[in-house]
Amino acid sequence: MVLLRVRSPEIKPLISLKIDKSFKTVSKVTKRTVQVGEAFGIGVDEEKVFPVFKDFMVEINPGDIVYVTGESGGGKSVLLNELAKLLSKYSEFRPIVTDKTMQIDPNEILIHGVGKDTAEAIEILSFVGLGEAFLFLRRYKELSDGQKYRYRLAKAFWTGARTLIFDEFCATLDRTTAKVVAYLAQKFCRKRGITLIVATTHIDLLEDLNPNVYINKKFGTDVDVKYFKPEPRPCSVLRDLKISRGTYEDYKKLALFHYKGSHPVGITDIFKAEIGNEVVGIIVYVLTYLNLRPRHVALPHLLEICRKEGYKALAEYINKNFRRIARVVVAPKYRGIGLGVRLVKETMPLVGVPYVETLAVMAKYNPFFEHAGMKEVEYERKYDERQQKVLEILESMGLDVELSKSKKRNLEWLRTLNKKQVKKVANILKQLLAGKFTSPSIEKKLKEEKYTLEDLAEAITLFRAKPKYYIWKNPSFAEFPEPLAQEVLNA
Repeated sequence: MVLLRVRSPEIKPLISLKIDKSFKTVSKVTKRTVQVGEAFGIGVDEEKVFPVFKDFMVEINPGDIVYVTGESGGGKSVLLNELAKLLSKYSEFRPIVTDKTMQIDPNEILIHGVGKDTAEAIEILSFVGLGEAFLFLRRYKELSDGQKYRYRLAKAFWTGARTLIFDEFCATLDRTTAKVVAYLAQKFCRKRGITLIVATTHIDLLEDLNPNVYINKKFGTDVDVKYFKPEPRPCSVLRDLKISRGTYEDYKKLALFHYKGSHPVGITDIFKAEIGNEVVGIIVYVLTYLNLRPRHVALPHLLEICRKEGYKALAEYINKNFRRIARVVVAPKYRGIGLGVRLVKETMPLVGVPYVETLAVMAKYNPFFEHAGMKEVEYERKYDERQQKVLEILESMGLDVELSKSKKRNLEWLRTLNKKQVKKVANILKQLLAGKFTSPSIEKKLKEEKYTLEDLAEAITLFRAKPKYYIWKNPSFAEFPEPLAQEVLNA
């Protein structure tokens, strides 16, 4: 039986569910079952009734997070099945997707399996703890059991369901990863108003799931239900986070997760984030570039220094008063829970200069610099038009621009061209991209016309996406000018 009650108009409908569930069994008569009956004084031929729920009531609102725990065999899975049946009667909860109904092609590539575009795919994968570039490119069948479980959760997020029901929630994950995934899952669902109902024998996810409804199913018909009014809170694993000065050796422990081949130069400061004895994050500050158009746009007094005192004076001023964030690396296991924000926000004042800036391509997928208090300065880069022109020409010749980061795909395309077309591609790269997008060795080969198809294929992969520029002014240096607000720049 399902009872629907409506509270005051400002509160969304509250659905009360009543569940009665029992199982009937009759034992098969065998020599051993008869012996058990005789030993314990129970009839073998009698029908046995095993009640699991008796007049059990629970109230669930659309968008609630429901956490079911209890011992194995206590009836958690039975409860999930009953809730799925009862909630399916209400449009506020439909459609309903459960972990049992998920079907995934073993050859599915993760970055293609969710999201309407790359940005959304990365967001969804990050919300289940799969925020690692190398994982984005792997097939489902190549994942570990724990990774497969998290991808199934990502697929469920992408279905558009209003209610998600997962049994044995995070049971295959180590407990730290389980807490991170629980935190990210509830955050994702709350942001989109999705009802999330999970069950697990583990009782250590209460803080990170931050549920509206907590159900503890015991043996027999005994059930405890608690209701909460959850407030946003940080992931519990950050409670033991410690940020302190680090070394280059600390950076090397996480460098492989940054994906750039080169290492930062001109390092001035390194800070590390630790949980226990594990380095889980790193941030590297370096001397910054002397010429950055968005910096001069945001801080007009720099051009005045150059005009009055000369370029050398400007260079000295920048080297003394500016630092650039060259690397922020978080171990994949801990991504999405605010660790990057903490690293940036808590270390910028420790560098001891008036201005901190950074250039970041990934910022369009993860705006943690903004969340840490940095300001974005929008600007135009002249070579972007040159890049676009090159891409348009190459696309007209058959290049798949969306796959141009793949040297293999570029090489396959180049091999379809005749000698005249290949030379045209080389001339385009040489004329329009000199000093901008190619490595010095390839640029030299282009100039001397001693290039190979492999060189051209690699040169095309070196097109760079336009990075975002962020700047932060240290409030301890009140005598230094504030960067102009974007509204002023737009005006």
